[in-house]
Amino acid sequence: MIHSEKTSRDGKAQERFLIAGENGFSEYWRRDKSPVEILELAKLLRGIRKVVSQVGRNSGSVVWEGMPITRSDSIEIDPSPIMGRYPIPAVQADIAIGLAIRSAYLKTEWTGHVLKLAQTKLELPPMYAYKFSLFLDIAEKVYADLVANRSILGLYAAKAREWEIAKAAKQFISPPSFSELLHIWWRIAADAEQETYKQPYEDHSVVEMAGRASTSQPYTKPMALLNSIVEDLITHCAALPSVTERCEYRLNRYASIFNELLEMVKFWPADRKDPFLLSADFTEDVAQEDQEMDAVKATLLSFADEIESTIETKHVDFTEQVRLLVANFGDVVRVEGNDIVMPAKKNVDNALLYKLKTVLQLAAQRNISFSRGLDSGRIDRTRLYRAPTTGSIFNLKKTKYELHNDIVLLVDCTGSMSEPTKWSKAELIYQTLFTAIHDYNANARIFAYNERNETCRITEIFKQGQFFSVTPHGRTASGEAIIATAISLKPGARKPFIIHITDGASNWGCGVRDAIAYCKKKKINLLTLGLECDPMNKTALSEEYGEMIQFVNTMEQFPNVFKKLLSPK
Repeated sequence: MIHSEKTSRDGKAQERFLIAGENGFSEYWRRDKSPVEILELAKLLRGIRKVVSQVGRNSGSVVWEGMPITRSDSIEIDPSPIMGRYPIPAVQADIAIGLAIRSAYLKTEWTGHVLKLAQTKLELPPMYAYKFSLFLDIAEKVYADLVANRSILGLYAAKAREWEIAKAAKQFISPPSFSELLHIWWRIAADAEQETYKQPYEDHSVVEMAGRASTSQPYTKPMALLNSIVEDLITHCAALPSVTERCEYRLNRYASIFNELLEMVKFWPADRKDPFLLSADFTEDVAQEDQEMDAVKATLLSFADEIESTIETKHVDFTEQVRLLVANFGDVVRVEGNDIVMPAKKNVDNALLYKLKTVLQLAAQRNISFSRGLDSGRIDRTRLYRAPTTGSIFNLKKTKYELHNDIVLLVDCTGSMSEPTKWSKAELIYQTLFTAIHDYNANARIFAYNERNETCRITEIFKQGQFFSVTPHGRTASGEAIIATAISLKPGARKPFIIHITDGASNWGCGVRDAIAYCKKKKINLLTLGLECDPMNKTALSEEYGEMIQFVNTMEQFPNVFKKLLSPK
């Protein structure tokens, strides 16, 4: 049903229409939609990939369940919440986004490693191992949602959790069942308020045994036991510095309560798929549901290529252009533009900014202008005739420095820069340097490059007065990044500069030799700043860039190093 939010009674055009189901969180940012199924699936998938990239490094590539998996780290999302209505309502899109966010956290927190540890460390009889696998699955979902709750992404995870629990509830068998217990615990433990699990659980389930209904409370005691580990997952586990320590801690904590839990639920059926305590009738129902899901996957499989091709067209692909410009074109890696960014805190050192602006003044052009006809200032001899009438005989001299060159900063944002201290220092340097340049040239731009999914991605990280950032990740394809940046410069730009900030030599792709040659041919000044390089990288960078590189070890050195870099060779 569509109805207007604001009735137009004054003859003006309607500003906006409300669509039922559009009151979800994603409605605030998801604007690119389509009523065409394939396009809408592609557009939502693109949005989900952008959101998931904020989860962290190694969060994986997202595909709809049923689409071909081209990478081992892919996240498959159940498409059933969003199928059937296009554009997809925001409330349904929120669920799909939440599913992807949880899967990403499960990946970054190495749930797969926890499962492997469990298989090697715990030896349980098959019927108990089945229950432990269910317990481990829900416990890890609880943990992933608790991690998501630390940011706004937890809102989406909560939407997915509500949907998953409601979906599972349709399959619950008569209580008590282990699956129902675990899903109730998931809802309680992962609550964003983090208060519900501290309260005693009020069990209202009705148990039917031998044809009689009983109001006994089978879930009360096991729920208290399950809730006893939630505090540890929230605080102690989060305090551990390494992901391997967190994996071992979680598994040990799960295992520490499982035997006691098992004594309480040993004779409960686990779920409808329980092969040990349920008849084959349930198995037939499950098989029918699996067939329905397979039909949905088959539908998506037929759309897969078109969905991926629709997503790909959004990014500028430089790969073929780069291949045409290098000798070893067989080594060229895929290089494309990227628009997935996250806001960055402004990190500018004012003292360093002042020194850099002083250095840049030496290279900038000085323009002098006068404001005339003022009531104060210096006397303007040419307007003395106004003295007896208006008295506006003063002027003010203004000196403005301008850099007329096209200037682009290119920041190495690959895995070697990911160490927090180094990245913080790099941010300070490139933001301060760019701020200084931007004061003299408002058209200056700044790009970062990193690797994602076997692709070198070029991302603009300053837009509309706001610094953004990308996650340092992957290998260093400096050659492709430099050539792609050079290609992006406006044709006919006056003495363009590319200032490349890196901490190491190129270790992926075609290398920088052809990139340097291309810049020389196009009369582009390529300058490289080596940031906190170790001796091996210094040697490699010196061999690659020759006199076009200067190294920075301390912040105090930076203004003089930059001055040397700018001086004519």
